[in-house]
Amino acid sequence: MTQCTDEAALVEPARSNVAKAASKWMRPVSLTTAAAVGSNVQQADDPLTQLQSIVREASKRSAEVSAAQLEAQAATHDLDEAKGARYPQVAVSGRMGRTEADVNVSTNGRQTSLALNVGAPLIDFGRTSYVIDWRSRLADVAQLGYLSAREQVVLDAVTTAVERNRYRLQAQVYQQYARKMSCLVNVLEQIVAEDKGRASELVQARKTQLQAEISRDTAIAQTRQIEARLRKQIGADYQPGDGITVPLMPVPDLLDITRQLLDNSEVRQLHLQAEALDNYAKAVSAGQKPQLNWLVSKAAGRSGSVNSGSWTAGVTVSYTIFNGFSDQAAMSAALKRADAAREREAELISSRQSKAVEVHDSATSAFVRAKSYAVVLRDSDRVRDNTFRQWSELGRRSLFDVMSAESDHYNLRIAYVNALHDGYEANAQLRSLGAGLAAWLDPQQASQ
Repeated sequence: MTQCTDEAALVEPARSNVAKAASKWMRPVSLTTAAAVGSNVQQADDPLTQLQSIVREASKRSAEVSAAQLEAQAATHDLDEAKGARYPQVAVSGRMGRTEADVNVSTNGRQTSLALNVGAPLIDFGRTSYVIDWRSRLADVAQLGYLSAREQVVLDAVTTAVERNRYRLQAQVYQQYARKMSCLVNVLEQIVAEDKGRASELVQARKTQLQAEISRDTAIAQTRQIEARLRKQIGADYQPGDGITVPLMPVPDLLDITRQLLDNSEVRQLHLQAEALDNYAKAVSAGQKPQLNWLVSKAAGRSGSVNSGSWTAGVTVSYTIFNGFSDQAAMSAALKRADAAREREAELISSRQSKAVEVHDSATSAFVRAKSYAVVLRDSDRVRDNTFRQWSELGRRSLFDVMSAESDHYNLRIAYVNALHDGYEANAQLRSLGAGLAAWLDPQQASQ
């Protein structure tokens, strides 16, 4: 009993420091506090503004997005080319040379000619309109392809930023754990100096401290790697703060996300692709019918000393009698591809609906777990504090009980951090499944 009292006396000077540190280091973090950690970073922007900056920077720096945007611009030019077929086509041709003829000496010498031809479709049974509609749908498909590429890049960048915050918080927790174990090691060194029989407890405490430091260093290394990936995505000039996750806390309504599925860029892309192929098939069918064009031509020339001129006006008709059934094959192929696009559209909608239910459940479950962990952490904090007091002051608990209580507490904190960030990432993915994460974060930019 005296030995327990002496040990308590030896521990007491250090115990107050440990308890004080514990009250600072081990306090459970609320949902709001955890989301706002790092509010003292250089960026003074609010969380939503920071997420919008991620959207813009990631979109601006992505080569894939730039390529998709160029494809959309090229498709617009293709549409303009198709629209040009509606207007009269004006062509000028000329010739200059020398001629020699035995029939009439006066025609010998320099020969020049100039011709002007103007023509336009008169009756094409809707072929030009169908071609324009086809090109118009393809232009819309290319624009939606740009939005889809942008959405994927934005989702990756936001997820990377959330992952960076996850490992930053993990590193902080492990650092606090290592400091607590270091404090405990210092106390045990004082005890072992007086009682060599307690050396095994010191070894055990040092082992736990080293494990905490390894976990901390692992989290720091993962943070560095993710930060390198984030710099590649949004550049080194802008680094978002730790509070960017606040807008991602509310779980979107599942019915709203389900209704937004039809507005998703990938779904609309397949729908318009099917319409484009339908119009192409109609254009091919119309091209099989007689094509009537009006034509006006004026020609003037000079051969030697003789001037000549003529003009013509009329209608040309062209009709392909047989081409080896190639037009029928082209039309059938376009219709089959349209049906295939509709099948893919239906499958995409179905899979996204199932995915939305799954991700919504994951997000909801993650935040429920986080709230439960917050409650358990308050109890865990009291348990570990009481365990430490009983060990240091009364000798009623073993060192194993103390370290077990500390380990459980910090593991709960890590689980709490992971649950929060699992919820944030699930919410980001859920927004992406609907109308789009980029459109939700920055609707003005998305509409451009």
